[in-house]
Amino acid sequence: MSSRPMPHHSERRVEPRLPASAPGRVMHGERLALWADCLIKDLSASGAKIELSHFYRLPPRFVLLHFHEAVAFEVVLKWRRGDLAGMAFEHRHRLDTLTDPGLAPVAEAWRALQPGLGPRSGDPGMIG
Repeated sequence: MSSRPMPHHSERRVEPRLPASAPGRVMHGERLALWADCLIKDLSASGAKIELSHFYRLPPRFVLLHFHEAVAFEVVLKWRRGDLAGMAFEHRHRLDTLTDPGLAPVAEAWRALQPGLGPRSGDPGMIG
């Protein structure tokens, strides 16, 4: 007989999540104008867990931007405990080939914050 304690929750994920420590951003609201940076803690084919201050109120549906993978996920919030939140993916969008105009603000944020993809010295509007 095992003396290991039973977990306090039942595992409901379809597949295991892989550990991650990647910068992300949640975006929502009209024209995705509301946003907050987060840390993607783990990922699976169907969802993710992020770390984001519990003071930031997440809506039931939002977009999760994964900077390193150049991907935007349309997600549904499944749970929230303290600074952690779990979500299920509804749609996945590659940002380098994005055609959905409703997600243009996500692609703009990704381009602006990626090394080598933002404005270059000598571009109009640049100082220096």
